[in-house]
Amino acid sequence: MNSLFARLMFAFALVILIAIAIIFVIVNQTTTNEFRAYTFRGGTTTLEQIARELSAYYAARGGWQGIDQYFAQTFGAGRGRGAPMMAGVALLLADSNGTIIASRDGANVGQKATSAQLAASLPVQANGRNVGALIASSQNLAAFDAQQQEFLTRVNLSLLLAGAVAGALALLFGFFLFYQITAPLNALTTAARKIAAGDFTARVANPRGDEIGQVGRAFNAMAEALAQSETARRNMIADIAHELRNPLGVLQGQLEAMLDGVFPTTSEQIASLHDETLLLARLVGDLRDLALADAGQLQITRQPADVRALIERTAGAFALQAHEQNIALTIHCAENLPRANVDAQRIEQVLRNLIGNALRHTPDGGRVSVQCSVLSEQTLGVGGQRSAVSVRVSDTGSGISSEDLPRVFERFWRGDKARTRAGSGAGLGLAIAKQLIRAHNGAMGVESEAGRGATFWFTLPV
Repeated sequence: MNSLFARLMFAFALVILIAIAIIFVIVNQTTTNEFRAYTFRGGTTTLEQIARELSAYYAARGGWQGIDQYFAQTFGAGRGRGAPMMAGVALLLADSNGTIIASRDGANVGQKATSAQLAASLPVQANGRNVGALIASSQNLAAFDAQQQEFLTRVNLSLLLAGAVAGALALLFGFFLFYQITAPLNALTTAARKIAAGDFTARVANPRGDEIGQVGRAFNAMAEALAQSETARRNMIADIAHELRNPLGVLQGQLEAMLDGVFPTTSEQIASLHDETLLLARLVGDLRDLALADAGQLQITRQPADVRALIERTAGAFALQAHEQNIALTIHCAENLPRANVDAQRIEQVLRNLIGNALRHTPDGGRVSVQCSVLSEQTLGVGGQRSAVSVRVSDTGSGISSEDLPRVFERFWRGDKARTRAGSGAGLGLAIAKQLIRAHNGAMGVESEAGRGATFWFTLPV
């Protein structure tokens, strides 16, 4: 009974039995009552026929002479006219004075009929006047003889047989119906157990179009997301190990060389080791920021800030680098730009990442521009914020191919696998930037075509 299929079958069988029992009781009672009414109506018709015959007897003889023998012979119990309908009926004949002068079995002759018997009797008339009364007990008219009882018994047996056949067919139909319900659930359970055991390839095969099929499709979507998450987790662990192994390997090699006297312990060597430790510290810090963002615990201290001033200050820090690379770094901001409730340091971190990437991938003589404007509710669409500040960082570099575009914000992803860590970082900057923008309830994206530069944009609600 722990099985859903067994519970459904038991409940369905119980409902069928209760329904059959109720139907049997109702039909049996109705059949008995109707048959009793039919018998009563047949008995009443027989009494009227007997009354007419008795009227003819009286008229032919001018009295009731010899009526007791005639009555017993003609209408006696078990024989004579009306025997099937009148079986078990106490049939009496009283004269005009109310004295019983004949009966089916000869009993009660000479006694006075009661007023109740006379009130329920049928009058016997001759020559237009009442000459007697035919008395029969009305409740006895409803009594069944052996043949009638056998008829009712056969009807009841037929009802039971029909109920048994209908119940068996209903159970058979219920079996197939409940199997159709529980079979997909069993398949879902099997797939879920495989997922729990680490087999992320398990899926529900061919989910149907009904509600249970929707659960199966939702499970398949969940399993696909889990498989992708597991793949991303393994890749991230491998990438973290790779990124940590390189600077640690450099540190270990240089320190061993110094201990062995291969490298002299000079300030230049110590500075090189210090650079590697800074790289390790930056990588660990980036990983910590990502972990906090994923857990929703990244600390954001919001205050009203001038976005234009943030952009100008951040771009100013890259002015010398842009000049050395012969790149035109320009800023275009709308007038009367509203203040945004943001964490200024976090937004500067995002801007530094975007501007630094743009300068890194823009050739000499190229351009990098930072644009900021206000997006209205109509621009944002239905359900958007009341208004938002939009920031776009565009460059004239090599751009991003359509194959790589969906992966730009993945962790440890670098479009050019040949680039060194010193030149392009660990591939965490854009992932962190997007998490920071999400923490401000904003959005971030990229627009690019290979050979036509790239534009990274983000919005901040006002």
